[in-house]
Amino acid sequence: MLPSTLAEPIRVSARFRLTLEAAILDLEAGAARDERLLPLLDNADHRRRQRLLVAVQLERAFQLRELLGRTTTRPGDTA
Repeated sequence: MLPSTLAEPIRVSARFRLTLEAAILDLEAGAARDERLLPLLDNADHRRRQRLLVAVQLERAFQLRELLGRTTTRPGDTA
């Protein structure tokens, strides 16, 4: 089976699209919350790991946003 081209949209259900959007918002909210905790951490290693956690959350949200941008809802599909 040949891989689809990047120009070809990925057809998903409205429910899947809403789930994807919710996951993105959760990741971004979690990253913001975790970033606000940084000044409260005393240990330098804890701060480093917290910054790494924030970076990973934001990277995953970015990846999901890219995926979301390549999707289209199936015709006639409602949430």
